[in-house]
Amino acid sequence: MKKHLKTLKKDAESAISKLKSRGMLDHDFRIKKDIDHVYMPLKDNCTIDDIGSGPWEIVDIEGVENERKIMPQKYSGSYDTIGDIIVMKYADPERSVELAENLMKYRKGTRAVFVDRGIKGEFRKRSLELLAGEDRRVTTYRENGLIFKVDLDKAYFSPRLATERLMISKEVNDGEFIVDMFAGVGPFSLNIARTRKCRIVAIDSNCEAISLLEENIKINRLDGNVVPVCGDAGEKITEYTDVDRIIMNLPHEAHLFVEKALPSLKHKGTLNYYEINTVENIEKRMEEFRAMGLELVYKRVVHGYSKLESMYSLEFRKVSV
Repeated sequence: MKKHLKTLKKDAESAISKLKSRGMLDHDFRIKKDIDHVYMPLKDNCTIDDIGSGPWEIVDIEGVENERKIMPQKYSGSYDTIGDIIVMKYADPERSVELAENLMKYRKGTRAVFVDRGIKGEFRKRSLELLAGEDRRVTTYRENGLIFKVDLDKAYFSPRLATERLMISKEVNDGEFIVDMFAGVGPFSLNIARTRKCRIVAIDSNCEAISLLEENIKINRLDGNVVPVCGDAGEKITEYTDVDRIIMNLPHEAHLFVEKALPSLKHKGTLNYYEINTVENIEKRMEEFRAMGLELVYKRVVHGYSKLESMYSLEFRKVSV
């Protein structure tokens, strides 16, 4: 038996996109269908918490193997596909080159495969080791109708929040004033500005990321206005008032900036906050924020991070004046 994500046919496209962006779809097996449902094969270590809530469930059914396997059997790691570059999250030292070469062979259009040796430094840059293909880190990535120039040497980028960014963009109303405090190359800001007539100040302390954001603004057709700002988000946020929405996507350190950012957020304004933590500690964090005058609107798991930790998306409304 094989774990599959079961969903109605009308929801299949978004579910498949989500699984692919998070490296959870098991390409060694075929996607199956019946009259009403689609069944997507999952990697063995996936859980419903990793995938997140949605119109789906995990079921055990007989799997149908693909004739051409994208990866060798017994490989349980995940990988990110960023344009024509693949970044493996784990590689068995004895088989890493074999795995990378298989990806090059069976993932059409792949030009390079790296293994991620960890996030380092103030600007959270990936430490990448080339396993197969061309030794380059610059690529073009497409997401939700947008085009991004990404340089993995200069700025951190993850495709795993593609669905999350689309969901947030649909929450935004025309006319909002938004501050994206840790904008990077602009995935949240541009997803919003693509369809919403709003003003977004996009801040990042990594000026190389801001330069890439400026390029990405030029190559995309946007309804909104994105203003790139290079600087310390904790200091820059104090320059703005009456902000409708603040986005904080800095999963390990965002909690350090909430108290400083709150005066800039208007009454009933929205805080979209992301943190990697355990179930117990994320509950404690929510209590801290309630004491600051924030009311929880929703909490959801974006994806799994480790055995005990997940990445959480928390939306708050400012209720104190």
